[in-house]
Amino acid sequence: MIRESKKYRLLVAGALGAVAAAWFCSFARAQPFPSKPVTIVIPYPISGPTDIRGTHRMTRTYRMIARNAPPSISDMLARLAADTIQADTRHPVVLKRQPGAATTRGAVAVARSPADGHTLLLASNGTMVINPHYFHGVEYDPARDFVLVAPLVTMPFVLMARSDVPAGTPQALIRWLRPRLGEINYGSSGDGSTGHLAGELFRRMARVSIVHVSFNGGVSALNGLATRQISLMFAALPLALAYTPSEYFRPLAVTSPGRVGRLVGVPTLAESGLPELAIEGWYGLFAPAADPPVATAWVRERIQAALSESAARTVLESHGLLAATMPHERFATRIHTESEKWAPVLRASRLPLKDREDGRP
Repeated sequence: MIRESKKYRLLVAGALGAVAAAWFCSFARAQPFPSKPVTIVIPYPISGPTDIRGTHRMTRTYRMIARNAPPSISDMLARLAADTIQADTRHPVVLKRQPGAATTRGAVAVARSPADGHTLLLASNGTMVINPHYFHGVEYDPARDFVLVAPLVTMPFVLMARSDVPAGTPQALIRWLRPRLGEINYGSSGDGSTGHLAGELFRRMARVSIVHVSFNGGVSALNGLATRQISLMFAALPLALAYTPSEYFRPLAVTSPGRVGRLVGVPTLAESGLPELAIEGWYGLFAPAADPPVATAWVRERIQAALSESAARTVLESHGLLAATMPHERFATRIHTESEKWAPVLRASRLPLKDREDGRP
């Protein structure tokens, strides 16, 4: 009897333990997201100085300072996302800077992180569209390893020409360039940047022979334009707005589908006879592909609500950024379409991946 009673107690204890374990697992699964700190990985370095310093050329030194210097786009967007998430959780939101290898180091780290919804990547089209096709040795596949959580902003580019270039329109520029085979340089913020891609597309579509010069960042490239190291560049709109008007260079066209409010007098490239050269940079939040849908949906809902507020859109527009109001599914399709569209162009001039720490696009 004693043995049976002991056996009975053990069976009851085991059953209660199993019930308790099942209840605990169910309770853990039912916990609202997030259930611990959320980390947003920023794969870009800290921004450099915003003033443009020229080198001595002959007897003159160039120096320009933006009246309203543009903030770091990646930092601004990461802070916007962090504040939005933080408003609805008691858990902290951590911004983790992890630059290197043209933003791919941070992307790889997020792709390999636990797929529990608590690690996000702030990424641009450079990371998700350009790098995998342009560089050899990229250790992630955007379609396989990531899921789009929420698009954030789009960013047009501006075709800038040095002030002494005798062309006031894109068509006049093309006519000026065609007889000067290989004589004219154009710059960008780095190999594989969106500005580099725009310049390459312009070269092909306009049937001109221009030479790419890679700089370490957009400000450095604009410096090269001011000091006559290059004659042309495609500058990100936030950078172009900060230094326009200028006695050293002028905008000829924008790469967006429509005109830009603060440069309303500047035509689009489509209006100028180059309809296939509509290209924009963009930023979004991404997560490991296996993340729970409930987690990505939770973040997406809050980001979309924040971007729908007029105050947020006004602030973004003042910096040359347009809030991404396109539905999530359509933006995911856009990423896939861009990847297929630009892949042949990018693969035609692929480079080995270097351990760069730049702030492209």
